Amino acid sequence: MNMQSLRTGMDISLIAAMGNNMVIGKEGKMPWHLPDDLQYFMDKTQGHYVLMGRKTFHTYKKIMKDHKVLVVTNQKHFDGEYADVVSSIEEGIVKAALAGESELFVSGGAEIYAQTLDLADRLYLTMIRHDFEGDAFFPDVEFSKWELVSIVHHNKDEKHEFEFDYLIYERIW
Repeated sequence: MNMQSLRTGMDISLIAAMGNNMVIGKEGKMPWHLPDDLQYFMDKTQGHYVLMGRKTFHTYKKIMKDHKVLVVTNQKHFDGEYADVVSSIEEGIVKAALAGESELFVSGGAEIYAQTLDLADRLYLTMIRHDFEGDAFFPDVEFSKWELVSIVHHNKDEKHEFEFDYLIYERIW
């Protein structure tokens, strides 16, 4: 049985926050603090498998304990604590599909996003209206292959230094 047939009935969704310039991280951290976006991420992914790389897992480890996490790493003896450790993206996708997952969320980092963008059915993008300095970027998206199905604006306020938009795109197959 191949990976595509295992995926039947399971969507793959990339979920990311980024600046106008596609920056998603700097030195292993997000260069912003947006509590409502973090809550949005937690709410969207709750009850679903979340696939991420080892470095991203270290960033999210404390807050993801109530989630079904798949960590991709080639480190043979990596201790994922509560997370399932897989040696490839494909292994993570198969594991989620065999578990009956309806929507697998991919939450980074940059290499994992780049390797899964062509597999994605949906994009949940938080676009922060600011250019950030960084060393990790979301891959280029050919938006002509995607339909914007939802946009919700969030104003700057006492807890959020920047304006941002929650965008949801569906792939046009």
